[in-house]
Amino acid sequence: MINTEKIAHYFKRNTTAVIWKIFRFLLFVGICYIFIFPVLYMVSIAVRSPETVNDPSIVWIPRGISFSSIKTAIKILDYPRSVTTTLMISVFGTLASLISCSLVGYGFARFEFKEKKIAFALVILTIIVPPQTVLISSFIGYRNFDFFGILKLLHMIIPSIPSGVPLINTAWTFIVPAIFAVGLRSGLFIYIFRQFFAGMPKDLEEAAMIDGCNAFRIFVQVMLPLAKPAIITVLLFSFVWHWNDYVQSSMYFNSHQPISVMLNQMQSLLQDAKLFNVVTNTPDEIRTFLQAGCLLTILPPLILYIFTQRFFTESIERTGIVG
Repeated sequence: MINTEKIAHYFKRNTTAVIWKIFRFLLFVGICYIFIFPVLYMVSIAVRSPETVNDPSIVWIPRGISFSSIKTAIKILDYPRSVTTTLMISVFGTLASLISCSLVGYGFARFEFKEKKIAFALVILTIIVPPQTVLISSFIGYRNFDFFGILKLLHMIIPSIPSGVPLINTAWTFIVPAIFAVGLRSGLFIYIFRQFFAGMPKDLEEAAMIDGCNAFRIFVQVMLPLAKPAIITVLLFSFVWHWNDYVQSSMYFNSHQPISVMLNQMQSLLQDAKLFNVVTNTPDEIRTFLQAGCLLTILPPLILYIFTQRFFTESIERTGIVG
């Protein structure tokens, strides 16, 4: 005899499971669309011809592909030079931050010293205090940079030696503070490394010490190879933040400006018809040029993330970053 109650319960349970899966799928697609929409919009507008931007019959896929807007944006942004400057800032600033912040983070995690809590509180304070508060003093220091007064002392002895080195309009304005773990978002990077190293078992270090390793060799040969999740997290965060930085870049660079500063000035440059020998620019042309400029700006970090997103996701889980 067929048990209708069991059959009804079976179908009800499976129907609920199917509905829940469909709901999760639609929710996931909707969230992805919200995040991907700006990129899709930029690509769709950037590859259109300006006269078809306001065509109501075109929503996403243009009738024809045109790279004229991208070529113009490359010219206006002085793309090769500005990207080269930004790459120097991002790559060398990121490498310097990785080295210095990992050392400082390991020191906070493993070594005991006087006023350790106060020192770590000051590191956390650098995360809270906005960098704009020290921007003017930093600019004055970089305008005639002197490492611990050595150049001034040498200048007093040998007048032909300059009393300082101007670092304005160079990538050193980002690299020098990163070397000393006070660069862009260095407080957060120190915190990430400190939390990661604090969660590592001390047995590894004790075994290395028995084998005759000193503290530095333990850090380089034992701890750093195990810190791959934290390194990848800091690498991606640092690269993107250096790439997108506008406040400090606009302050330290008057010429050979990074891509973020050039993009911010793009609309005013577009209105200067003499820049690329065009008498007038219609609003549609300006719109396509701006979207092409935005696409060119985000392209390098986007490519980097596409190739490293799997490692980045694993790193976020291992380092315990949430939110």
